[in-house]
Amino acid sequence: MMLDKLDLTKTTDEAKYEKTLAEYTDRLAVLQRTLRDQKVPTVIVIEGWNASGITRMVHEIVHALDPRGYTLHAIEKPTEEERGRPFLWRFWLKTPSRGRMAIFARSWYSRTISEMRQKHAWEKSLKGRMKRINTFERMLADDGTIILKFFLHIAKDVQKVRLEERERNPRTAWLVTPSIWNLHRHYEDSLPVFDEFIAKTDTDYAPWTLVEGTDPRYAILKVFGTIIKTLENRAEAEAEGKQKKGKQKELVKPKKNPVKRRSAPEKGVEKNDLQAQFANLQAEMLDVHSVLFKRKIPLIIVYEGWDAAGKGGSITRLTRFMNPLGYYVVPVSAPTAHEKEYHYLRRFIKYFPPGGDIAVFDRSWYGRVLVERVEKITPEPAWQRAYQEINEMEEDFVTSSNGGIVKFWLEISKDEQLKRFNERASDPKKVYKITEEDWRNREKWDQYDEAVDEMLARTSTEIAPWTVVESDDKWFARVKALKTVIATARNLL
Repeated sequence: MMLDKLDLTKTTDEAKYEKTLAEYTDRLAVLQRTLRDQKVPTVIVIEGWNASGITRMVHEIVHALDPRGYTLHAIEKPTEEERGRPFLWRFWLKTPSRGRMAIFARSWYSRTISEMRQKHAWEKSLKGRMKRINTFERMLADDGTIILKFFLHIAKDVQKVRLEERERNPRTAWLVTPSIWNLHRHYEDSLPVFDEFIAKTDTDYAPWTLVEGTDPRYAILKVFGTIIKTLENRAEAEAEGKQKKGKQKELVKPKKNPVKRRSAPEKGVEKNDLQAQFANLQAEMLDVHSVLFKRKIPLIIVYEGWDAAGKGGSITRLTRFMNPLGYYVVPVSAPTAHEKEYHYLRRFIKYFPPGGDIAVFDRSWYGRVLVERVEKITPEPAWQRAYQEINEMEEDFVTSSNGGIVKFWLEISKDEQLKRFNERASDPKKVYKITEEDWRNREKWDQYDEAVDEMLARTSTEIAPWTVVESDDKWFARVKALKTVIATARNLL
């Protein structure tokens, strides 16, 4: 076991502590400013046993920093809103922007163990959580975030002494609850759980540092020294123009699963028949939505497609007879300057629905592998990496929320698009829908066509498949989309 190998007798004398900490404090302050200027985000996670010194450790770290450049997150039980979201949702929102630091006094690790051990078959659930945590941290690291994780380890007898001291102090007695004493009594049972969790989440991109916590002074200097060494290495690499540390790992891309595209339905259907079908389907959608809401099952609906393919009209008719208290539409445009300061997925995860709600995305995270690829907004390694990241994000949403995802690609022919562009340009009521950018994008039809093919092939998964909607016929497209949503929703019930 990793924790058993630590020498918990290590100490540091007062004089050395004071001198070294003063030096470390000055160096850390300089590094904070340097990484701010280099636009490098940093995550520092402080975990450990109850009474192991987490609070004091965090106090010493933040004391050395400019408060304008960091955010401290003391992680407690999730709020009612957070309970209704995927597990990592609230932590995604707490990730730092470029150049800032996020310090977590306990984190997704404590919450995972605390929540999982209260559930049936928690060991199996724990393995799933560890996989999702590793993916979460890898995504942040691939985007340039420094991740430092510390576990403060103390022996059971030391923990007992510290808990008793807290109980005797009127100022801290309230911190020692029956549940904390219960965890202390099960120290031996918890030790292998912590050890396994640490071993399986100790990665090259987010390594653990195990800290001997018997002597607080020794522990503080070890944590400071590790932080400073890591930040100095990164600052030096950034100054030399090396964005990545160490050896570049090989890019992993999902295998291609080709998806057939067709712009017109195989068989023509009369408009009146389609409209009659649609009216019946809208009534059915209202019933299905009510059951989703009652059972707290979330659903994401993604609309992507060619310009003028009919996304807006389809969304309007999909939602017309749905309860407005149980759905919302997220119109996606280019990221703002503020949004660009974070991992690109954060702005979408922010709008993921709680249990019972439906979130309809009018365009989505797939812009990363479409417009950002074709227009060369994002470097190729970043958009190539996005296929795997998107698949993992969607899988995490479905598995952690017991919800579903429907993804539509609205396909139209090039001729049909030109016809609709001209109609919009000549109609005063629709002219606002056509822009110079639409015409410019049309000139790159072949490049977008290639990007769409690869997007569909690499991100159509069993858990979140693409549905290609033949959209030359608007009413056929609306009926097919609504049927697909209803079928998916019923499979979730």
